[in-house]
Amino acid sequence: MHFTNEGKMSDRSPTQNQNPLVQEITALRREVAHLKSVKIAFDAQHELLRSLVTMLQTSNGTLMLRGLLQQTLSIARRLTSAEEGSLFLLDESGIVTESILARGATIRAQKQRLIGEVLDKGLAGWVVRNRQVGLISDTLKDERWITLHNQPYQARSALCVPILKGKLLLGVLTLMHSQPAHFTQESARLMLMTAQQMAIILENAELYSKFRQVDQELHHKELHPVEEEATTEDELSKLGIYIMFGDGNFLYVNQRFAEIFGYTFGELISLESVINLVSTNNRDSVARQINQCLQGQLQRLLCRFKGQRKDGKQIDVKISGTRTKLYGKFVIIGALCEVESALVQ
Repeated sequence: MHFTNEGKMSDRSPTQNQNPLVQEITALRREVAHLKSVKIAFDAQHELLRSLVTMLQTSNGTLMLRGLLQQTLSIARRLTSAEEGSLFLLDESGIVTESILARGATIRAQKQRLIGEVLDKGLAGWVVRNRQVGLISDTLKDERWITLHNQPYQARSALCVPILKGKLLLGVLTLMHSQPAHFTQESARLMLMTAQQMAIILENAELYSKFRQVDQELHHKELHPVEEEATTEDELSKLGIYIMFGDGNFLYVNQRFAEIFGYTFGELISLESVINLVSTNNRDSVARQINQCLQGQLQRLLCRFKGQRKDGKQIDVKISGTRTKLYGKFVIIGALCEVESALVQ
């Protein structure tokens, strides 16, 4: 209840008492604040994507993945002015596969013990179990926080965010500051939105680190693209190798694939779908075959179509691929190459 100017009680809310112009301005301010948060989140995604592309060119495997985790943590600390932070990457069973600890490098046994303690009794464990943001204004007054043995930093406020891809928990990001109440609800909302963008890059990086050898293996095996033809070494150099998953997203393409369509590696893996590379007239049929293959209705992808390069030029291509399940995810692994126009029906 609120009092009017005449001293009588009114059951109207403060918003109802405002004139329409004030309400509109308030709504616009909220929208501007939301759009700023969205931009920050996507800027973080683009920064991570650039880092991923750079690391793929200079490192591989575990080294590449750990470098990307460190970059992810650095971005989160910068966005929230956090002093310290840690990041755990989890598999489908909830087991930590990679981690960056706030205390820095430690021996393996000690690292495993610390991670186990945090996930069992600490804030990160609470976030894993509840799949929601954990915000602590004062660690001295919140039972979810535990102070680790020989902790080399002071943490009086903390923010822990789940990195989710749909219902799958990919990781847990914890940020800390030596002053109480450093992190706010706005910080939590911003980091939750940013974590959604981080999830896309981290999932691709983790899968890519496992699939990196596929390109080499395909080059050392007898390939049977499209019509089961024997493939010579010269023909292999003309093949664009790819790994596709999800809704037709690229997990990996080799340099030749990128050259065929005139894109960079980073641009291709950030495409909404492989269908963006197909001419308008062929999109329905190609999309149908890809979906049928990914869903298991077709074991093998095999088709020819007119592709569309980044510069708008159309090219004739043929693509083949096989559906397989790797590390719990269905993917299509295969090859694509340009063909003479006269060969295309």
